[in-house]
Amino acid sequence: MSRAMKESSQQHTRSNSLRYGMIVPMVLMIASLLTGCFSYSSAKRCITDDLNDAMITLANENSELWTRQDTVAALRKMHETTHKPLIYQAYDVNFRSAALKANAYFSLALVDRKYVLQKIHGDKIVSDSILLVPEKATDGEVVRLQGFADCSMASVFAASDQSMSGILLVLSFISMASVFVYKKKVLCRPEPVSSAHVVIDMKAIKLTPMQRQLTQMLLDAPDRKVDKSTLCATLWGNKSNAEESLYTLVRRTKTALAAAGVEIVCNRGESYELRINS
Repeated sequence: MSRAMKESSQQHTRSNSLRYGMIVPMVLMIASLLTGCFSYSSAKRCITDDLNDAMITLANENSELWTRQDTVAALRKMHETTHKPLIYQAYDVNFRSAALKANAYFSLALVDRKYVLQKIHGDKIVSDSILLVPEKATDGEVVRLQGFADCSMASVFAASDQSMSGILLVLSFISMASVFVYKKKVLCRPEPVSSAHVVIDMKAIKLTPMQRQLTQMLLDAPDRKVDKSTLCATLWGNKSNAEESLYTLVRRTKTALAAAGVEIVCNRGESYELRINS
């Protein structure tokens, strides 16, 4: 593989590394979003469960009072007058979450088979409903108990555990910053000097045909490195003292190339390498 091909392959590898490196922060950010949504839903479900438990306790304590004939009559009168249910504030109700006590309330309404549930407006979390059958039920009338909590999206989010989501988000920012730093280093890295530029520079240097042939062999070789046996066989064939001739040729070529910032280096006595000094 030529040096130009290797440089192209390395550049392609760096480009792929940057492209695939962006996958990590994106995955972490998506995971952070999903984890946050799951924690929000879990917190909202906990509030609903708290409302349901408190409502069941409240129904067990007051079912006899709310199903009495005088209570049913009062609820019927209120519905005919205001068309609104009776609101029971939750100040004396025990919740698992103390903050819920100030935001929760229960509605008590007399409904029948023709009753249509009213739409819930605003940021409210609604519990299930309990139907209490009056002492002497008529026309299918029942007393419906239901809990509500005035909780905005922000308050539910504040009550949820977002620690894991925050950790994943921080990790995504760190990984994204690392990719940008790596990209900056790659872009700021100086381009290697190509062999084509060196050949053009060599034209201004006075070289003998043998010196030029030696230099060109080193330029065209992978990593600009050629072993001694290949140089001897190419330059002198089967000449018996080829290594001595090569040593002399290299020494004289070194002197000629020094002015151009190019040197020939002997690697452990096995090969010669052409190096370009910046």
